[in-house]
Amino acid sequence: MFTNEFEFDGTITTVLDEEGKHNDLELLICDSGVYLRQFDFETETYDMIVMSHKMYYDLLESRNHPEGFYLTKLKK
Repeated sequence: MFTNEFEFDGTITTVLDEEGKHNDLELLICDSGVYLRQFDFETETYDMIVMSHKMYYDLLESRNHPEGFYLTKLKK
């Protein structure tokens, strides 16, 4: 289950664990990059991963290939 929010400066996708075992995962895509974050209730902070748009593209593209090394090009 997920939600999509479209803001003037980017998009936010929130993925919810339907079994309630894991905290929500937020994907934020904006001009400055791509952010994955998940709130940690024990420390009351976000665990954050920041990547370039190209790295995000490679992450998605990797799901379409078998084991191996791949060099990709992002079409603009």
